[in-house]
Amino acid sequence: MTRRISGLATLVLLGASAGAQDTVLRCGAIFDGDAMGGGGDIVVRDGRIVSGPPDFGEVVDLSGLTCLPGLIDLHAHLTINPETLTALDMTRSSAARALDALHNAQKMLNAGFTTLRTPGEFDGFYGTVDLKNAIARGQHLGPRLLVAPHAISATGGHGDFNNLMADLHIETPTRIADGPEQLRLEIRREFKYGADWIKLMMTGGVMSAGDDPNVSTYTEEEVRAAVEEVHRHKKKITVHAHGAPGINTALRAGVDSVEHATLVDAEGIRLFKERGVPMVPTLYVMNYILEEGEAIGFPQESIEKARALVDERDRRIGAAFAEGVPVAFGSDTIFPHETAAREFAVMVGIGLSPIDALRSAMTVAARTLGLEDDIGRIAEGYAADVIAVEGDPLENIRTMEDVRFVMRDGQVIKSPSPGEP
Repeated sequence: MTRRISGLATLVLLGASAGAQDTVLRCGAIFDGDAMGGGGDIVVRDGRIVSGPPDFGEVVDLSGLTCLPGLIDLHAHLTINPETLTALDMTRSSAARALDALHNAQKMLNAGFTTLRTPGEFDGFYGTVDLKNAIARGQHLGPRLLVAPHAISATGGHGDFNNLMADLHIETPTRIADGPEQLRLEIRREFKYGADWIKLMMTGGVMSAGDDPNVSTYTEEEVRAAVEEVHRHKKKITVHAHGAPGINTALRAGVDSVEHATLVDAEGIRLFKERGVPMVPTLYVMNYILEEGEAIGFPQESIEKARALVDERDRRIGAAFAEGVPVAFGSDTIFPHETAAREFAVMVGIGLSPIDALRSAMTVAARTLGLEDDIGRIAEGYAADVIAVEGDPLENIRTMEDVRFVMRDGQVIKSPSPGEP
């Protein structure tokens, strides 16, 4: 038990029950969140990592697998299923959406995602906050959640219902706010009911009617007011932004991350690097819209928007990767949630190195959440979030799409079937 793991002494992961014997994970190789190392034993006790000799208990043989920290997805829409995007979904209550969110969260946990951020849901109330709290209390099995309950949109922006008739008055399941004071009010309301993050819809989008992804729907004055309000509450704010004007305005205003960044330009790349703000590119979702959208029944306008953007997206995001912009993992699950790890292959396909793709869902994502001292690494003092895959993901990143073992906070969620590697 005195092997070395990524230059460190054997690590001891603390398990789920105080006073219980340790659980030993016998790994063929270990990626510690930053670098790949050889095989070794990880021992679980009370959910945390320490160094020192284990008090032997059950041994889980993962010697044919590579162990890694649990994955972190910063853009999981848990209340959304593909079939609900084919038309305005006005039939599901907040309670029904929360049940869908639990089901989808458990799918993602089973696929290796032990922590999720939900950046705005189409729920009129606060079902994801209740789900977060229920999982934290141990009432339901699920990933660790950080929640922006609603997307906040400008009138006519991505998040408003622009394809409804003008004389139909309806309350959207998002939040509509114009001007600094309305934004401050909506942000305070979100925090009142349990938000961890705030999300602004900074530009038009793809899966919305009547708006332009290149157009910024909020001014810099408005975004600065939102950032000031969020940071005054000691919380964080992200923005949905496709076009360069919206990306750059948000970065200058001081946001904590940018979702999509599809048409980032040289100025945006400079601002990302200068300010150390992570880009959450959500690449696979646009590929999915183009590959599956017609069969599912997605609006033709959305498919055409995606088709017009995809090649330029690859060029511009690829340039940002080449310049070393910080990248954090986000999938934007409007597709089946268990396939979220397909994002890795798309990132690598347009130029991100496999090691930086892994780091995006581990150390960089943890730092984005402000949890870099608790999750995202296999290291002393960290949570016992561990997954395992067959083969070396640095050689074949698509191994991340088939997670064989999942542990969250020292609890085994999924193990290889008898006879599997």
